Amino acid sequence: MRRAILAFALLLASATARAQEPPSASTTAVAPAAAPVVRTTLDPKEGAVVGQHIALYVDVLFPGDMPHPPRVSIPDMPGAQVMRFESQATTISDTVDGARLNGQRFEFAVFPRRGGALSIPPARVTLLDRAGNVIGSASGEAVQETIQVPKGIDAKGVVVATEKLTLEQSWNPEPAKPLHAGDALVRTITRTATDIPALAMRDLSFDAPEGVRVYVDTPQNLDRSDRGTITGKRIDRATYVFEKAGNFALPAVTQPWWNLAGKQAETASGKAATVTVAPGPAPAATGGAEASKPAIRPETGAAIATLVVLAGLALAAFGPGWRRRAAERRAQRTNSEATAFKGVIRACGQDDAEAIYAALATWRARLPATWPAPPEARPLEAALFSMDADQGKPRWSRAMAHELLARLRHYRRDCLARPARPAAAPLPPLNPARKMG
Repeated sequence: MRRAILAFALLLASATARAQEPPSASTTAVAPAAAPVVRTTLDPKEGAVVGQHIALYVDVLFPGDMPHPPRVSIPDMPGAQVMRFESQATTISDTVDGARLNGQRFEFAVFPRRGGALSIPPARVTLLDRAGNVIGSASGEAVQETIQVPKGIDAKGVVVATEKLTLEQSWNPEPAKPLHAGDALVRTITRTATDIPALAMRDLSFDAPEGVRVYVDTPQNLDRSDRGTITGKRIDRATYVFEKAGNFALPAVTQPWWNLAGKQAETASGKAATVTVAPGPAPAATGGAEASKPAIRPETGAAIATLVVLAGLALAAFGPGWRRRAAERRAQRTNSEATAFKGVIRACGQDDAEAIYAALATWRARLPATWPAPPEARPLEAALFSMDADQGKPRWSRAMAHELLARLRHYRRDCLARPARPAAAPLPPLNPARKMG
């Protein structure tokens, strides 16, 4: 009994001594921050049309001082794209029930892709202490808006709704200039829209008649931001290769859009063009400064003339086909699956999620029809269309790009190593061979 009492006394003394010791850094408990106030608002609050940029504001306010800027994200939602453009949130303050609140406002861009009720899920808020460690979470409130489909707008495709949109077209060379079989013509379409990013613009359709092949380049996205206003700029290029002589009508390229300022449907277009292609090769260019050339001896001139005649005959005989095949080979190399995958490799070496997405879309469009569906890139799409922002940075990293590239390399190696399956004979042989025995 004495031993039990003595042991209890020693244990009590030890506990008392530990209670009097100052807490070490490793055992100090972090007090959770006070619960913030999370507010969600939309601009415009009502009357938005399909394809219009709806500003989604998420305010996170703390009583007193804000310990650390929180992380805010918007979950994926059906029927809309969600993006974020600003690199940093905006510092704000407000007074609620007599208490001073300080925090930040996070802005997201929502682009509805269909009409009807649009339900935006609650924002996810991750709370951080002064050192940047996660100490809790909070949630905003769900908001809804009814999206209108204006008369004259086809909502089945990607709709652009803005106050100003321009479409510019250029040719190289000009379609009115004489062309010959095997020549190529480059068409460039540049679209610029206010408050609409390039990723929210639809893909254009470059059609061509029989006898003309079309090769479409990867679009260029050149967005810029000025005091919170986004100006989207997208450049599309298509190369037409003329396989034979004749007159070819290249159709117009159109971009339907809804004018928010004029409240009407409009169409921006690049005009159609008619190209005349001659059957023979292009004539050789001649100089106009023969007087300044040094004198040529008669025998040398005769040899040169003979070579020119022979070259002209060979060019006349093989020129059109050779020029056409050379142009086709160049276009095939430029638009091949291998070249597109090199673009994916270059893009994955950087942190630009938009560049990776554009290169990946081009590569997928050039995959052979016999290959199975490529692996999905959900983290990349989430980083673009549903930002998980930490000080304005999307939820994407170079490590994630390397992981995506590794999966794509593995998929491509498997497809290239898979032997081509011979086409099955529709009917059995008429006279099957018999074994001799």
